[in-house]
Order: sequence, then structure tokens, then C-alpha cells
Amino acid sequence: MAEIRQKIISCSKGHYYDGNRYESCPYCSSGSFSPTVDPFADVADGNANYGGIGKTTDVGETDNYGNYGDFVPTEAPQVKNRVAESMSKTQFVDTSTPVGAPLPVVGWLVAVEGPCRGTDYRIHTGYNYIGREVGDICIRGDNTISAERDANITYIPQTRKFYIAHEQGKNVLLVNDTPVIGGSVEIKNYDLITIGTTKLMFVGLCGEKFVWGED
Repeated sequence: MAEIRQKIISCSKGHYYDGNRYESCPYCSSGSFSPTVDPFADVADGNANYGGIGKTTDVGETDNYGNYGDFVPTEAPQVKNRVAESMSKTQFVDTSTPVGAPLPVVGWLVAVEGPCRGTDYRIHTGYNYIGREVGDICIRGDNTISAERDANITYIPQTRKFYIAHEQGKNVLLVNDTPVIGGSVEIKNYDLITIGTTKLMFVGLCGEKFVWGED
């Protein structure tokens, strides 16, 4: 059997791929890609693989594709736009949004009191976890806020409404000086949210008069 060697190449973005199989980086491709001519297509045992990336295996063993032995793929695998696909499922983002583009903003929180006074924080579709160090909204500078998941603010595109809920934080969450206990509450423009020593004003972009995806 002919000896199979990989020709590992790194693209400009740091992806590694087999140069025997692909003419350019498949991970950077936005759609399907075609393998180069297989230099090992005439392997005597009839189990030639794609450019030597996946080796022939015994029954019960798996190759680099995760395929079981004696299985020969009939076509090259497709590289999907996983970023856009994930965004469309979890963030309700139009799949035509270019890969790498920031998620569309649907509203803001603006610190009006506390150590971060004057700072604004973008809100996106779905859950936006609030924390001091980890989260979609990081309010760095206020040590009274929990490091992560102190609270969350959520925009639901189906109803075009915003909600806020207490999470795992040690603070009492207040909306217009009223505690949020036992679930989420709807918030509206210019409501004041208190977490730790920080007071945030909510300003919504999406709602009854505007929503992404409509003319």
C-alpha cells in the first residue's frame, strides 16, 4: 500500500489543513469546497481516502473523520457557515448578516450612578448576562456586583419586549426601586435598574416602532 503523508498548511487565520486535499483553507470558505486531485486514488486495496487525511481503519475503529472502518465517504464534507448558523438559532439574527459582523444592537443600558457613571452597554437579542468580569454585559469597576450572572436582561423578538431577572448574584435587583423577586419583569424605556452600587437606565431600540429584519 502506498505510504500516505499529510501536507499540513496553516492559512493566514491560523487554520491547519491538508494541502494534498485542499487548494485553499476549507475553514475560511463560506460554502462548499472541492478537494484537489487525490494523489492516492489508485491505492490497491480500494479503500483510497481523500488526500490522505483520513486513514483506512479496521472495523470498529474510527478515522480522522469519525467514520468507522470499511466506510468510504462518497463526497467531500461540507464546511458550513457555523457562525451565522449559530447566530440565527440563538440570537434570531438574519442569516444574511456577514460573518464576523457584530450582532445588531436592540437596546442599551447606561450607567447613571456608580463608579461606571456615563458608560453604555449594548443589548442584543436573547439573553444578556450581567456580571463584573464575565458576561454579555460586564460592569467592570463596581466590586459590589457579582463576577458573573448577577442578573440578565432579555429581548424577545417575537413579542418585541424586554425583560430583566435576578440570576445568581448576591445583590437585590431593583427596577424603579422595586425588588425583582421570583421571576422576570418587563422593563420599558427609561426604567432605572439598580445592581450593587450601580444604577442603569434602560433605553430600547427595538420595539413597536422598529425591529431588525423589516423594511
